[in-house]
Amino acid sequence: MPASPASASSDPGATLVCAPGWVGDGIMAMPALQELRRRNPDSRIVLLVKPAMRPLWELHRAADALLEWPSGLRPAVTAVSAAGCERAVILPNSFRSALVPCLAGIPERRGRPGHWRRWLLTDVVEPSGDPARAHQVYEYLDALVPGVPTGGFEAPRLAVPPAAREKARERLAGLPAPRVALLPGAARGPSKQWPAGHFIELGRRLAERPGAGLVVLGSARETELCGRVASGIGAAARSLAGETSLADWAALLEACDLVVCNDSGGAHVASAVGRPEVVIFGMTDPSRTAPLGDRRRIIRAEGPCSRDIARHDPEAIKKLASITPEQVYQAALECWAG
Repeated sequence: MPASPASASSDPGATLVCAPGWVGDGIMAMPALQELRRRNPDSRIVLLVKPAMRPLWELHRAADALLEWPSGLRPAVTAVSAAGCERAVILPNSFRSALVPCLAGIPERRGRPGHWRRWLLTDVVEPSGDPARAHQVYEYLDALVPGVPTGGFEAPRLAVPPAAREKARERLAGLPAPRVALLPGAARGPSKQWPAGHFIELGRRLAERPGAGLVVLGSARETELCGRVASGIGAAARSLAGETSLADWAALLEACDLVVCNDSGGAHVASAVGRPEVVIFGMTDPSRTAPLGDRRRIIRAEGPCSRDIARHDPEAIKKLASITPEQVYQAALECWAG
């Protein structure tokens, strides 16, 4: 049975937004949050986030409050009920993300169907079926702020803290300009990672002409990979993998002249801080998940796309390897030129 305390103390202008659980998905949801704030400047927006995602949303200013998902169903229901929201918009497609607002007694619950959760929603958002709105950003816009025309949204933006900018300047001191950030990792594993050897060859070419300095960035789990890439490139490169918070990472990307990366969360962070970038796709579909904004070049292997691929899919790994360092190098030069 849904809990009742939320309705007794609810704010009729408050919206709970259940945020996506990955960095890239979160950034693709930001245009919808920005538009919701623009349309409702005085209404309260409570963003329900996974603890690991809190640092990302602390760099975004659309929500009034961040509420972390507690561990366990009962604590989650209690926390959501106490937030006192009259409506919930559920952006993830999981069953649990719709179950908690329902059990918390939030009267209006809007989200997409699937995962046996239609009965948990009071307002079901059906897929549009419009090929022009295939990008994932429209899933979030249609759920949160219906009626936004195709192309009629503001690109995601992150507010990098001044202290992080200062730290980035210190860390990049002495690195030759132009500066290029290389992001060889991807949370989804080898099926979305351009080969390390290709990154090394690309980095060597960039270091020679146009004489760039290179910083290799990644998560703590990618420290070995990034160190191997930086070492393979040589003295012009340094690895800071595993040494940065998300705010530090965003500031370092912002301080670079170009970013070269896989289809990963880092690609979306680079876009959200306004950096030109070259993004390398294998079997994933850039029409659905490419970073938003116009300062990018997409390099994609030929052949069919798939939204969901296994971490070690042989065909995806083969397709990524077929993209040559020369192709990416030429795309980097085009990015600088335009």
